[in-house]
Amino acid sequence: MNYSFRKDEWLTKQLGKVVYQLIISEMNAELFFQDLENLKNNHTNVKFFVFSKVSTHALDIWQCLEKTGFKLIDTNVKLELNGNILSEWELQKDIEICFAEKKYQKATGKIARDNFIYSRFHLDPLIKNDLANQIKKNWVENYFLGKRGDKMVLALMDVEPVGFLQLNIKDKDLFIDLIGVDKKVQGKGIASAMIRYADQNIEHSCIKVGTQIGNLPSIKLYQKLGFVLSGSDYVFHYHNR
Repeated sequence: MNYSFRKDEWLTKQLGKVVYQLIISEMNAELFFQDLENLKNNHTNVKFFVFSKVSTHALDIWQCLEKTGFKLIDTNVKLELNGNILSEWELQKDIEICFAEKKYQKATGKIARDNFIYSRFHLDPLIKNDLANQIKKNWVENYFLGKRGDKMVLALMDVEPVGFLQLNIKDKDLFIDLIGVDKKVQGKGIASAMIRYADQNIEHSCIKVGTQIGNLPSIKLYQKLGFVLSGSDYVFHYHNR
């Protein structure tokens, strides 16, 4: 069996129902159906939720998921930058780019709460927008609590955050975990400046990111900076009720 249901303790607390991540490399449809039925039988009086990312090339796997009740929520486009950032953008003089400090926790959380519409939580019709917003807020604030992320870059205007870039580092690769800019100052090159700051101030061999296929502004941003497409995944959700 080349798949497993792993409980996600953090999302369980956020969603108020038991959450599992389904990790798959190969799948036997008959056995998977039996295992999913067992999972359902073990949660007859408990709400649960399963999420999974599957390569768009894994036809047999995602077709099996759809047959067993999983819903396609999004397509995640993966991009990476292996060289120098291409485009330059002159920031307004009143915007400062720097690494995050603890004192900016609440203000950064507010940006995350109020400025996301494309995430898989927002795209799932069975997850309320208020809850999706709260998940993003808590996700970002976990950085300041030492629970998620290795680095964070902020954009400050009048000494207040107007953008953030949350980053993970693994095997010298820099992963963009989450990036957000206050809608009031979008289009001013702030996202580009934060990525450039990370590129110049954090040792790494490659920068990688995943974004929603419907998030055209993000895709255009990354391509303008020199990122190239490296793959894609389907994102599936399953709610027992």
